[in-house]
Amino acid sequence: MTRSARGLIFAIDETATHDGPGLRMTIYLKGCPLNCVWCHSPESISPSPQVVWYENRCLKCGRCIEACPEGLRSNEGTDDLDREGCRLCGTCVEACPNSALEIKGYPVTAGEIVDHAVQLIPFFEKSGGGITLTGGEPTLQMDFTRSILELCREKGIHTAVETCGQAAWEKFKRLVPLTDLFLYDVKHLDEERHREFTGVSNSLILGNLERLLQGGSEVILRLPLIPGYNDSRVQVEKLGRKAIELGAKKVTLLPFNPASAGKYSWFHRSYPPGNVVRQDDGFIRELGDMLEEMGLEVIPS
Repeated sequence: MTRSARGLIFAIDETATHDGPGLRMTIYLKGCPLNCVWCHSPESISPSPQVVWYENRCLKCGRCIEACPEGLRSNEGTDDLDREGCRLCGTCVEACPNSALEIKGYPVTAGEIVDHAVQLIPFFEKSGGGITLTGGEPTLQMDFTRSILELCREKGIHTAVETCGQAAWEKFKRLVPLTDLFLYDVKHLDEERHREFTGVSNSLILGNLERLLQGGSEVILRLPLIPGYNDSRVQVEKLGRKAIELGAKKVTLLPFNPASAGKYSWFHRSYPPGNVVRQDDGFIRELGDMLEEMGLEVIPS
């Protein structure tokens, strides 16, 4: 079943340089158990395919409405279809003359992914790179994720899994023997603040992190810095001390990315954080220097 294991992804980046060491082939899986207020990939949250609408490309011609076999009408206040009742047949996507509609999420097999990766082995070997599974959350598609990792192990391809940590420990146990590096996101140490901004408690996340580190897995902690939520010196210092307490040695600071705000219009949603700006580079350096003084190695983002 390994090669034939099927999964749902929404993108592949063959030239990623920020998702682990060297040149990476990064695969973006659909589905996430968190609902972070600031999510920079809202198209990753749903575990199902979705039709997205690019307002800046829409000609307001109405061809999508005319083509819809379900007779769906215009979404109030927009020139896109109301998606309630959509069967994802793709007829509206094909009818659009200016590529203003796209289905995010398509099925692939583990074999197809790794066959693609094998072609990049010379670049992986030269740069010390490999393949990275991210999302979304890879542990939501366990058979697919594990099958890719098994096939990569057979081919000698370095593997990394980026995770939010919100999964049963039994899932991580199955990934540990096949994963060379975990890129592990930690958003906040306060449980109530974590629940308020992500929709879930952080207890399982921190527990899984501790088990991975105690078991000797290679882990880089990733700290997404969200203005007004966790980017103060006090909060970053607390995260650093927790990392040291758990046995982590490497961290990456991920500055806020306001460019993702534009994606929310794809789903006719406003961006919850509003007009929040990226942190100043000097401030990010100060936070990195503080963590290094604490004894942590800060890996550039």
